[in-house]
Amino acid sequence: MKSFYLENHDAFMRYLETPQDGPAIIYLPAISFSAAASFFDVVTHADMPRHRALLIDYLGSGASDHPDRFDYSLAGHAACIAALMDAAGCRGATIMGHSMGGSVAIQLAITRPDLVGNLIVGEGNVTSGGGGLVRQILAHDEAEFIESAFPKMQSKIFTSARDGEAIGIRRNNVWQNASALGLYRNARALSGVQDSMLDDFLALPMKRTFVYGEKTFPTTLDTVGPDTPSPDLLREKDVGIAIIPGAGHGQMFDNLNGFVDILAKVAF
Repeated sequence: MKSFYLENHDAFMRYLETPQDGPAIIYLPAISFSAAASFFDVVTHADMPRHRALLIDYLGSGASDHPDRFDYSLAGHAACIAALMDAAGCRGATIMGHSMGGSVAIQLAITRPDLVGNLIVGEGNVTSGGGGLVRQILAHDEAEFIESAFPKMQSKIFTSARDGEAIGIRRNNVWQNASALGLYRNARALSGVQDSMLDDFLALPMKRTFVYGEKTFPTTLDTVGPDTPSPDLLREKDVGIAIIPGAGHGQMFDNLNGFVDILAKVAF
């Protein structure tokens, strides 16, 4: 694992990088998740073409540092990703962002379009509101979440993991190393996404693909949500649409082969 020092935050952001030559793909995970937990099986899949992969943990998540003075905003995360990409010489890269990672990826493409040649968003938030986990976190104020709610959620997740529940195992793997402060402020940032982000996403000049899970694909207006915008609207603005069979919001966790099949087609 590599470390990248962010002088303005006096903190290290950590990431995995494959040694392969070829096109670069930057992988950005969901809220609280480490990039390795989300994408290692994707990058190493037998059907995934060889490429240079950077699997990046945000500040506050995974193996990266948890600086209290960082604001944990989408713009803040995007600026950190941009600094790492500049140092790594990754211009015009493919960005694969899942859930919160999709929102960070869009913010990165808006502020630093020179870094993004191909933008792939896996049900990232493009309007305000947030999903179920975000609403659960924000049901508490910040201090209450950090001091009381987060430890209780960690304990519950650990118990479900110990009992062999797949979702519990997945979440326990990452929640034991997540910053409660960062998690809360990330949730607040997702809930407060400006509705203008959708317009900005639709106006971006690079190749764009929005990836839905089959189970979360919006078929009517009342099923359109913050991370599942209208497919018709996206098509009108030349955004590609891809649907992972049998998957929900978990995407690569729900159908790894289907996720890899789509990513291999749109990233290369």
